Amino acid sequence: MVLPKLQDPYSVMPLLLRLQGFAGLWGERRYRYKFRLAFASFCILVVIPKLAFGYPDLDTTIRGTAELIFEWNVLFGVLLFSFNFDVYNDLVQRFKDLSKLVFSNKVRPELGDYLMRINYRIDKFSKIYCYSHLCLATFYWVAPLTSTYSAYLAVHNKSIPVEHVLHLEEELYWLRIRESLVDYSIFTAVMLPTICMLAFFGGLKLLTIFSNVKFCSAMLHLVAMRIQLMDQLEERHVEPELIGIIEMHQQALKCVELLETTFRWVFLAQFIQCVMIWCSLVLYVVVTGISTKAANVGILFILLTVETFGFCYFGTDLMSESVSVGRAVTDSYWYGRTVSVQKKLRLVLQRAQKPVGISAGKFCFVDVEQFGKMAKMSYSVYIVLKDQF
Repeated sequence: MVLPKLQDPYSVMPLLLRLQGFAGLWGERRYRYKFRLAFASFCILVVIPKLAFGYPDLDTTIRGTAELIFEWNVLFGVLLFSFNFDVYNDLVQRFKDLSKLVFSNKVRPELGDYLMRINYRIDKFSKIYCYSHLCLATFYWVAPLTSTYSAYLAVHNKSIPVEHVLHLEEELYWLRIRESLVDYSIFTAVMLPTICMLAFFGGLKLLTIFSNVKFCSAMLHLVAMRIQLMDQLEERHVEPELIGIIEMHQQALKCVELLETTFRWVFLAQFIQCVMIWCSLVLYVVVTGISTKAANVGILFILLTVETFGFCYFGTDLMSESVSVGRAVTDSYWYGRTVSVQKKLRLVLQRAQKPVGISAGKFCFVDVEQFGKMAKMSYSVYIVLKDQF
């Protein structure tokens, strides 16, 4: 169990909605200004300094560009998500309606038990991920300043300059953060809220996608379970139950459609920027060789790769649960049912055979197979970039 304990196991993504409400991405529209302020501060403290003030050498340029790609992927993804506020609101409301149905006495209690386990699993994963992001953000802020200040305390010859380890590879406007300890201290103070903000929105973006995709998968799984449990009913109860199953299946498919509408451009941006940061890391290693400085880019590479693979994994899981509905129909006792029931089951089977999933900008489905294609594409882009350097 991860503390604090989930208070209401019947609620829909309570922790996620609370975090979204804190950021102005859920709830009343009058609080939307919170994310706009956060995005504006990100542009002022990160984007403009990186783009307008340049870098001292090629090594720093590649590292700074990789950081910008990673950081922009976080905030830009949340920005794209915020444009679909009404669609997402509709999606969550449908989740709540389906959840209310599952926990009612209108369906078998096995469905409610399964959804309760999913709620606990989502809540546990969300809290563990939040704790890990908090620890990572703390380390990311403390490690550079500890290294820099300890170097000043250990130096004996004052004429030898001390290398300042920066939290982000950038020139913060006209501060001399690479030479002056005072300016570096100001930079360190500015980076604390900046890193916390990036960690918060990075975690929020991932939890938003993972939780909603998993909830959609759970809804489709519940439809398959309901079809399987239908075989235990008496004949006179089968057709009314099947009508309820068809309505539930339609609602679940509508949830997938709203999910795809909400996140399709987020996934497209994720794929493009993942390819870019993969190429940046390989190019950086080729240009400078393997060194301790490559660790910063390597960490970004690992984080973005794990995140993208997670999206593809859950996308594959969603497609598998969609197929399981059709499999449940074919495995059921359909051949012993009335003609009316068989016709309705055929409609469910026909709809379940249509591919269901989330796409990246309507260009391709987000699944593990697509992740492999991205890796091949990254190598092709790297070959082109290598010739330029």
